[in-house]
Amino acid sequence: MKLISFLVILSLSATSLYTQSKSVELTHYLLPEFTSGSVIMKDGSVNFALLNYNLLSEEMLFNQRGKILALGADMIRSIDTVTIGGRKFVVENGKFFELLYSGKDELMAEYRCSLIAPGTPAAYGTTTETASAKAYSSLYAGGMVYELTLPDGYKTRPYINYWIKREGKLSKFINIKQLSSIYKANSADIKRYNKNSAVDFKVPSTIANLIIYLEGIEMN
Repeated sequence: MKLISFLVILSLSATSLYTQSKSVELTHYLLPEFTSGSVIMKDGSVNFALLNYNLLSEEMLFNQRGKILALGADMIRSIDTVTIGGRKFVVENGKFFELLYSGKDELMAEYRCSLIAPGTPAAYGTTTETASAKAYSSLYAGGMVYELTLPDGYKTRPYINYWIKREGKLSKFINIKQLSSIYKANSADIKRYNKNSAVDFKVPSTIANLIIYLEGIEMN
């Protein structure tokens, strides 16, 4: 992984760096292609680039004249937000989370994926952690984790961890039960909402709608 300097970022042009074939399937990237976005620094300066998020390496990447580079740790500390195609990403604990809703509380999504190597059982729950770690190490060592397509036989399984920032505290949840433990006073309201509405943890907007609903109750 290469760290990049402010000078490199400042030299980027969101309109001329990179044109990607629509036929490429980026199974280990959040977006289907590198997309025009902006990197907003804490000092207020704005830099433009073609950006995407790598689910395997958990890094925000940009494409500079066909070469894929990562926003390094030194730069991340100076970043306020990153926007890509209307989506807003913030930095929490050195990682990029998508900000899904900001009100009294903040709802964020952490995007990741599991790696299934060739010959490794692909059924849900059967992929061993050791096999996945070994496969990732192999791809990372060869630089293939940053390629636009994975080698033949490799598969990914995307998943989302949700985070709530409530009264300054970050709490993670991946299901209704865990969310209810965060909003203990509203557990009955969550149960009622989940019964009557289409809450799908694979669809972030449905989780955002639930948080908005809970904030509306708390404000009344």
